[in-house]
Amino acid sequence: MRHRLLLSVAVLVSLPAFAQLPVSPVGPVSPTTGLVLRDDVVRALISESSGDRIHDGVQRLSLLARDNAEGYGQAAEWVAASAKAAGLQDVRVEPMKEEPQWRATRGELWVSGPHRYKVTSHADQPMALALRSGSFEGKALELVDVGQGNQDSDYAGKDFQGKVVLTRGHPVAVLRRAVGKLGAVGVLSSYSTPPWNQPHRMDGDFPDQIGWAVVPPGIRPEGQPAPFLFMLTDRQARELRAQLLTGPMKVDVSIATETKPGHYSVVSGVIPGQRSDEEIVLTAHLDHYKPGANDNASGAATVLEMVRTYTTLIRDGVLPPPVRTVRVLWLPEFEGTREWFERHGAEPVRRVAHYNFDMLGASLTKVHSRFSASYTPDWLGSFVNAVTESTVAFMNRFNAVTYPSRKDFRIGSVTGSREPMDMHLERYGRGSDHQLFNDHGIPGVAFSTWPDDAYHTSGDRPENVDPTQLHRAAFAGLASITVAAWAEGPGALELARLVSVHGARRVAEDEFRARKDLAAAPAEQVAGTYRLARAVVRAAYAREREALRSCQPLGAPAASVKTLTKQLDRAEEQALERVEADGKARGVSLKEPAVTEAERRARAFVPRRVKGKELASFDELAGKVAPADQPRVDAVRAAFRDAASALRAQGEGELRFYQLPDAIVSYADGRRSVADIRDAAYAEYGYVFPVEALVDLFALLQQGGIMTSTR
Repeated sequence: MRHRLLLSVAVLVSLPAFAQLPVSPVGPVSPTTGLVLRDDVVRALISESSGDRIHDGVQRLSLLARDNAEGYGQAAEWVAASAKAAGLQDVRVEPMKEEPQWRATRGELWVSGPHRYKVTSHADQPMALALRSGSFEGKALELVDVGQGNQDSDYAGKDFQGKVVLTRGHPVAVLRRAVGKLGAVGVLSSYSTPPWNQPHRMDGDFPDQIGWAVVPPGIRPEGQPAPFLFMLTDRQARELRAQLLTGPMKVDVSIATETKPGHYSVVSGVIPGQRSDEEIVLTAHLDHYKPGANDNASGAATVLEMVRTYTTLIRDGVLPPPVRTVRVLWLPEFEGTREWFERHGAEPVRRVAHYNFDMLGASLTKVHSRFSASYTPDWLGSFVNAVTESTVAFMNRFNAVTYPSRKDFRIGSVTGSREPMDMHLERYGRGSDHQLFNDHGIPGVAFSTWPDDAYHTSGDRPENVDPTQLHRAAFAGLASITVAAWAEGPGALELARLVSVHGARRVAEDEFRARKDLAAAPAEQVAGTYRLARAVVRAAYAREREALRSCQPLGAPAASVKTLTKQLDRAEEQALERVEADGKARGVSLKEPAVTEAERRARAFVPRRVKGKELASFDELAGKVAPADQPRVDAVRAAFRDAASALRAQGEGELRFYQLPDAIVSYADGRRSVADIRDAAYAEYGYVFPVEALVDLFALLQQGGIMTSTR
C-alpha cells in the first residue's frame, strides 16, 4: 500500500512538468495561414528570426576572399564558432582532399607613362587578379587591343610577342589564342557577364563592376608558368582604349603568386532529433570571391540564424526537439557537396528532404531581382513541394503591401526595406547544390533571389543586400523545414491532406498546358502532340501520387494515403478523357506513324543508374571516351545544344537547362525505357528530345560504367 501511494505521488508530481512539454508544431491546415503549422508557431518563427542579425553575418563574411583556401579557412572557422554559439551540436570542420592551392601575395598593373599611374591592384580588389594567374615582373610592356578577340580580324597584322593584350571579350578564349599561340605574356579583360546571366545584363551596363575569372590550365606547355589575367571595369578599359588612340601605350606588371598543398573544408553540425536515422539536410555554400555578399554570404549567414532561431525556441519550450535530426552543412559549392556524398552518402540514414540556401538577400529593386523557390524535378515527387507552395502563398498574402493589416504576420527587419513581397515558385532549375541532392534521390528545394545585376562581380556588396529579404528567406526556410522535421503521426496525415490539395492544383495546370499545346498543334502534328499531351497528364499524376506516398514514411496512415491516391487515379482517367476529346475534335487521325527502328531501340532500352554513381556527369565521361566514340559524344552534345537553344527561345531561364544531360539521366530508375524518359522529359521541359541522341547518351553512360540496363 505504501509503495502504491509513493508511486501515485510521483506520478502526480510529474504531471505538471509533462503537461508543460510543447506539443508538435505540425497540425491541421490553418484557416488563417493555409499552413500545417500552428498559428502561434508561425508567429514565433517570424518574431524570433532576424534579418538584421543575418545582415551582420553577411558583412562579416564579405570581408574575406573565400575563393582561396586561406580566406575560406578563416570563414569556416568563424562559421563553426558562430554555429556552436548558436547552439548547433556536434559541430565539425571536416577537411576535404588536399589539392594544390593558389595564393597571390602581390598583383599590380600600372600604366608606364607619359604619366605613371596604378590601374588596379589585387590588394585593393582581389577579384582584379584572376585566380591561378602566374607570377610575372615586367616593365614597359606594350599594350595591344583586340576588341572582342573572337575573330581572326581582331588579330590580323598585329605582333603579340612579349606584349599584353586588352580585350572586351571572354578572357579564356583570348588567353588561349594570344598567349597560347601568339606569344603574348598576359591579358587585361573587361568581360563580366556569364552566359547564363546574359538575358538580364550586358557587359558595360554597370561600368564600374569587375567580373570574376579564372586562368584555366593548359594555356602554356607543361613546365612553363601560367599567364596572368587582370580583370578591369568597363570604364577602366575604355580609358585605356582612349589613351591608345593617342599612340602606343606601355604598362608595368608586378605579380607574385604561389601554389602549395592545402584544402578546403566542410563545416557541419546537427540539431538532434528523436530519430537519429532520419535527417533533414540544410546547405549553404561558403566559398566565393570577396565580397560575394549575396552569393553566398547571404545563404551562409541565413542558415546560421535559422539554427539560432530553432535552438532558442527549443530551449524556451516553444518547440519540442525535432522528430528528425536537422543536419546543417556549409561547404564549397558542388565540389564540397560531391565530396560530402562520397564520404557520407552510404551512411545508414534516410535523408528525407534537402533545402538549399544560395543568393537570398538581394535588394529586389536595387539589383532587379525576385525571390523564388524551386520545385523538385518531376522524377522526384515529394511532399516538400506542397509545403513550399503553402509557405510562399502565406508569405505573399500577408506581405504583399508596404503596411499589411496583420502586423503579427509581417516579415520585415528594423534596418531593412519595406518592399512588398511577390515570391515565385519556379519549375525545377539547376545551378546550385540542390541539383546534386535531387540527382542523388533526395528531394531538394532551392531558395534564391535571381537574377542579380551584381552577380559574379565586384558589385556584389553588403549594401545591395536587404535585411528584410534575408528575414523573409529565413522564415521561408524555417516554415518549410519545421514541417519536414517535426511531422509524424497525425501531423503527417494533415501533411498528406495538404499535399492532396496542392497536387490537385498542379495537375490542373499541367493538364491546361497539355491541352493548350494540343489545340495549337498543326494538323500534321496532332497525332504526335496527342501522345505527348497524354504523357504530360500521366507524368503530372505520377508525380503527385509519389508526393502523397512520401508522407507515409513520416507516419501518415497507409490506408489514408491509399484513399487519396485513388482520388488521383479517378481524376487522371477524367483528364485523359478530356485530352482524347480535344484530339478527336481536331478531325484528324490520332494514330501515329509506324514505329521506327530508333523508337524500337528506345522502347527496349531500360536504363538504371549504378548505385554510388548518382553524381557522375556526362561531361566527365565525355572527356574520357575513346576516339571511336567521339562522333557519338559530339552528336549528343549537338542535340542538347539544340535543346538549350529551343528552350531559350521559349523563354526558359538559363538555369532551367543547366547541365541538362545530367538532369535527363536522373530519370533512369530501372522502370522507364529511354522512350518513356523522352516523354517524361517533354512533360518536364516542353521539348521533344531526339530519341536517337537519348539512346546514344544512355549507351555511352552504360559503356562508362555509370548505367546498367535491361535491354
